[in-house]
Amino acid sequence: MTKVIISLLTILVFISAIQLILVRHKNRMLFIELQTLQHQQDKLNIELGQLQLEQGTLTNPDRIETIAKKRLNMIIPVPEDIIFLKN
Repeated sequence: MTKVIISLLTILVFISAIQLILVRHKNRMLFIELQTLQHQQDKLNIELGQLQLEQGTLTNPDRIETIAKKRLNMIIPVPEDIIFLKN
């Protein structure tokens, strides 16, 4: 009877050790994935900042006005050429 109990406890300790190894391995894999995702997030935040800066530059009213004048030959209308429509 004692040998059966010892054998059973030995098997349970072995199973517990295997489970511990599997849990630690999964923990390491998840930590690696977390670090990878954090690195990706940092890169995307940098890219977002660059895109916001570029958008700010491209939508600058002075730049838009200059392009409208040079490329499209647009001019600011004189007050006599402005027509207001009412509903």
